[in-house]
Amino acid sequence: MDMEKICIFTDSAADLIHEEAERWNIEIMPLRVTVDGKTYLEYYDITPEEYWKLLIESKDFPQTSQVSMESFLDLYKKAKEDGCTHVIGVLINSKGSGTYQAACITRDMFYDEYGKDMVIELIDSLCYSYTYGKVAVTGAKMREEGKSFAEILAEMNSLVKGMKAYVGIYNLRILRKSGRISGGAAFVGDALGLRPLAVVFNGAVDVMCKVRGDKAVANKLVELAVRDAVDKEHQTIEIAHGAVPEAQIAVLEKKLLEAGFAAVNRRPLGIMVTSNTGPQALGIIFRGAPRA
Repeated sequence: MDMEKICIFTDSAADLIHEEAERWNIEIMPLRVTVDGKTYLEYYDITPEEYWKLLIESKDFPQTSQVSMESFLDLYKKAKEDGCTHVIGVLINSKGSGTYQAACITRDMFYDEYGKDMVIELIDSLCYSYTYGKVAVTGAKMREEGKSFAEILAEMNSLVKGMKAYVGIYNLRILRKSGRISGGAAFVGDALGLRPLAVVFNGAVDVMCKVRGDKAVANKLVELAVRDAVDKEHQTIEIAHGAVPEAQIAVLEKKLLEAGFAAVNRRPLGIMVTSNTGPQALGIIFRGAPRA
């Protein structure tokens, strides 16, 4: 078998931290966000923490935009110049962004110009945040272990079907601004201390329930993780957080470990999620039963 050289990439909405992307040699394609008339490239121009501060202080509703076709074309050309035989990309939910479609169209343009001797496989995650970031990291780890392109692609396709997230939303201002809930519902919800919990799975983000008070968010997240996670005793669960108090993150971490998860990692929620939930959000990301 000829030697394979595999390029693995994802987009910035996968919420990989810089050290992670650099350690595993994963290319990051930036989405863009415009706030108060200024446009930023996610991952490259602004940190999640800086963005949360902008969101809290801004009166505008942020405008997000997909990865450009030019960026994808540059990536494919560079991979070919570097001698890659295969490229695998796992990308943000196609139902919520045109990024996946742009990658596909650009692949066809690249094939027309350069031929198909470099194989480009694109995976629609049907997810957000580290639900598919973890898929990219898993593929990159397998690449380092010397696994074949076919093995890596099969595992990434399998893993992405089971990744799931739940997120608790502490402040309803952004949900109101986006039109996801009415101003009246937001006012009543804030007055009563109601915290919506949304499920992120299979291309959708749906508010599934509401709990009362900040402390109830962690309890509900743990309950859902225990219910839905597979093989939790051998699984590292991710806490994805925005601008919420450290004490609340610590309580959630402690409860997840007590519930039997092997380990807990923390990571900041990026621009694409917090643009829709608001910066005051706390979530969990794990592997559950695969979708059909």
